[in-house]
Amino acid sequence: MERSELPAWFVAKRGRPPLQVGRWVPLALVSPPVLVLLAIVVYPTVWMFYHSLQDTNLMRLFQENWSYVGFANFGTVFGSDRFWNAAGQMLQYLLFGACLQVLLGTVLALALYELVRNNVARTALLVLLVLPMMLPPSIVGVLWKFLLTPSNGAINQALLNLGVIDEHIEWFNRGLALWSIIIADIWNWTALPLLIVFSGRVSLPPAVFEAARVDGAGNWQVMRRLTLPMLKEIIAIAFIIRFMDAFKFVDLVFVMTSGGPAQSSELPAYIAYQRGVREFEIGEAAAYSLIIFVCSAVIITLFLQYLKRVVKAQGIA
Repeated sequence: MERSELPAWFVAKRGRPPLQVGRWVPLALVSPPVLVLLAIVVYPTVWMFYHSLQDTNLMRLFQENWSYVGFANFGTVFGSDRFWNAAGQMLQYLLFGACLQVLLGTVLALALYELVRNNVARTALLVLLVLPMMLPPSIVGVLWKFLLTPSNGAINQALLNLGVIDEHIEWFNRGLALWSIIIADIWNWTALPLLIVFSGRVSLPPAVFEAARVDGAGNWQVMRRLTLPMLKEIIAIAFIIRFMDAFKFVDLVFVMTSGGPAQSSELPAYIAYQRGVREFEIGEAAAYSLIIFVCSAVIITLFLQYLKRVVKAQGIA
């Protein structure tokens, strides 16, 4: 751009320095997102920590002042059989729900990329596989609750007609309630890691794979020695996202079983909801929430450290 085309206020006149950006301008540009972050992340976290140390009960909101109880709420939580039962079920959900979603999504993504060569067919299959993720979890819960209804649910009827079972399965009894929720969640959210891994596979340079095939590498060798190692960071990111969602998993539990029967499908986040929203024990609910927050932060930090080591080993950083 010629000097004559610049705005008059931008061109330095004789004896006057050109327009300079003050030091406050970058701060002013950064401050709005920082303030939003403080409002939606930092403040609720501080509020949660504060009330986890208080005997806060909304039923006594106008009767007495809340009192400081220190770590008594945490003692109540850790001393409760209900918490340890939910923690064990949370571990079961992480291993057989979240992990299986990522593994199944990875297999489907690679199969879709490697086996379906027609772009139209690949796109159509991808859309079909992603459709369950587009449904709200509450709708998914209602749908699977009807499918798994013991008396006339579609799953039982199909198994009976195929001769797989002789009588109806009680999908929501103590032994199967959590597994029913896990099945519904796998159906609902496997598409997310599928999309993540598929996008990562598409972004890999094809020249590397062509060179490997020229050198005589077979499909399994290419998959084991090239594709999977190059997708390690992508798969780890899929694990991080699903684990973050898993720790705040409430909706399907609420819709399908309400934590029952006999607390056999309760998870820590659902207990926090029950204690806070239904029973008004804000202090104890905050303690549950803080424990969930710390556990998820620890696991995510471990995944991030793993990502850092992988990236460093590959010489990217």
